[in-house]
Amino acid sequence: MDDLRLTRNRQGVFSSSVLKYNPLDDFFGNHLAYIRNRGLNSVREVEPGLWRDEWNVLWDRTIDKDIGTPANCVLDSGDLQGLSVPDPDDPERFAHCRPIVEANPSRYILSKFSYSLFERSWSLRGMENLMIDFLQHPSFVDELFRRICEFNLAVMKNLSQFPIDGIYFGDDWGSQRALLMSPDIWRRFIKPHLKVMYDQAHRQGYDVFIHSCGDISAILDDLVEIGLNVFNPFQPEVMHIEQMMKRYSGRLAFYGSLSIQNTLPFGTAENVKDEVDRRLSSARRYGGLIISPSHDMPLDIPLENILVMLETLKNQSPQQTKGRET
Repeated sequence: MDDLRLTRNRQGVFSSSVLKYNPLDDFFGNHLAYIRNRGLNSVREVEPGLWRDEWNVLWDRTIDKDIGTPANCVLDSGDLQGLSVPDPDDPERFAHCRPIVEANPSRYILSKFSYSLFERSWSLRGMENLMIDFLQHPSFVDELFRRICEFNLAVMKNLSQFPIDGIYFGDDWGSQRALLMSPDIWRRFIKPHLKVMYDQAHRQGYDVFIHSCGDISAILDDLVEIGLNVFNPFQPEVMHIEQMMKRYSGRLAFYGSLSIQNTLPFGTAENVKDEVDRRLSSARRYGGLIISPSHDMPLDIPLENILVMLETLKNQSPQQTKGRET
């Protein structure tokens, strides 16, 4: 497969650019495929290094070339006058969905709701402003979150025309040590809207995933209570893997668990093999693990460690893994 086709596939599967398979997905043995909940060209470069998304947030990617950092404050006035909610019914938003599903007939399909609530709010308002708003302007936060939630619900409703398996919400609430806010603030402002979104996802027959970086263990019970099925990223740097799997066995599945901060980039091949073996042992004991690197693999991971990880995973026999690992 030439580099051009790989590049196209990484940019997005759309129309005549659909590939029957992604060679990297096959190489890694990936069982999941993702569909974004926005149109293919909804984020546009307006000048070198500066990108505008469909919510009118400008993202400066001159330093952070992945996501970037907001370069404007859409809601700088502290009210909703500057808020322009995108059209959840725009056909362009869903034009790539069926081609991706058809290109991945044997994979579990997740629709990806990135920046699904808190992240979308702080990108519009500014992180520091929003944190102050939690305390000083709670009604403003309630209304902002309500508008974003309603948008997500409308998009989710439109997804019912496609044979997908789950919704993958993205909303980072944690640092390496704890939540970015108190659990009480999270419960007051964020939890009620999550329950509404999770309930609709379940009514439509979907599993519910959340991607929330950092140590959010203080609210995992709350997430289970409102219907979370799978938690990602499962980071060994911030959570004790085996203790968490034991505690939530039969109630919550975890997605990740292989260290991208220590073992994969800095460990030996033997360290990598040992970590994979220990994770699989925990999965056989407690169930509920989608084993993978805890997050996107950075470029400093040695190729040898990636190959050892894959070899160790692929050498597990069906008898060893049947019925216990997800």
